[in-house]
Amino acid sequence: MVRKTKILKKERSVNVKRKSLNKCYEIILNYNCNAKCLFCSQGSFDKSLNASFNDIAKNIYSAYKKGYRRLGFTGGEPLLRPDIIKIISLAKSIGFDFIRIQTNGIKLADKKFAERLVEAGLTVCKFSFMSDKAEIHDKLVGVKGAWKKAMFGLKNLKELKIRIGTNILINKLNFNRLPEIIYYFLEKGISNFVIIYPMYIGSMRENHLKLGTSLPEAEKYFISAIKLMEKAGLSGEILFLNVPPCFLTGHESLAIGLERFNTLVTDPSGNKTDLDESADKAKLHASVCRSCSFKKKCMGVDKNYIDIWGWTGFNSVKKSEKTIGLGKKIFFSDNESCVIEILKKKSPAGAAEILKLAKNMVLCRDCSDGNAVINAAENLIKKNIVEKVFKKGRYYWTLKN
Repeated sequence: MVRKTKILKKERSVNVKRKSLNKCYEIILNYNCNAKCLFCSQGSFDKSLNASFNDIAKNIYSAYKKGYRRLGFTGGEPLLRPDIIKIISLAKSIGFDFIRIQTNGIKLADKKFAERLVEAGLTVCKFSFMSDKAEIHDKLVGVKGAWKKAMFGLKNLKELKIRIGTNILINKLNFNRLPEIIYYFLEKGISNFVIIYPMYIGSMRENHLKLGTSLPEAEKYFISAIKLMEKAGLSGEILFLNVPPCFLTGHESLAIGLERFNTLVTDPSGNKTDLDESADKAKLHASVCRSCSFKKKCMGVDKNYIDIWGWTGFNSVKKSEKTIGLGKKIFFSDNESCVIEILKKKSPAGAAEILKLAKNMVLCRDCSDGNAVINAAENLIKKNIVEKVFKKGRYYWTLKN
């Protein structure tokens, strides 16, 4: 009985640690920006409002003390801050080893600046790419040459081997080419995608007639994009924000918001917003939602969406099914890329060795325990990249020739 109690306490301790590692503290550093996005949700915000370095430092210290281990910086455009290197360096010195920037990527065209960011402690970069075509991207962000500079930025960070993802905001100029856009960036080395359906506020509300497309119009392209990722062997690397599960038929679990966000956001005025408490305040449900199997988890749809598009296309989800298939062309998740890079340096290697070596890698920062390593390695076996050997009571992985 004593041994069982100790095991239960250990399991609870591990679960608490995992929850702590998943908590994210997001700081909006500023509202000013070097782009003029037609879809910006902050169109009416005070662009002169910037958080002071002292306030940012206090928030970073406080976040770490409260158990947050993931830190995100956003804006506006956070890379416009002249003290951004100092901010990231402070976060790293305090103990954060997951430090993310959300950016339009324009300033990352400067290779030396990109190098300084990574040297300071940046581990994750989320780009906002609107298209695989320069003219469409530049039109949407309102800056000629923005796409070309962001692509240089992507190249610079890929060479520095940090984790990279992209947000794609759905609109009339890109929704029907979503699979093609994703495939383009897969070939550029991005394996993680968040598809964002816009909130009709700010500039997006003002421009909804020329930029808006309804959820029913976009649905089949959502599904095509998901199937493309499945064929690439990356079915879990695409998520959808502000898309109710009834528009992801058979893939409902990919809707962000069905599980807790575990994210606290601080804005330049010092106001704090818990996303789990505030996310559904502006959301609505219809009578059709009452019989949906996701009614307790789904936050509903933005009120402004209903004002424009109405309830057409919404339905009750009765059963969720998901199929996964692999294609001939091979792509890798961030975790898989991390394992490959480690095995290039030491092969064969066991889970404990990979975890130890991963501390010096910034490709994924997801090695909280051996499960992440094992899952990534097993996926690489299925992709015929890695093989597993059993020696002296332990499993080891090695790259295939």
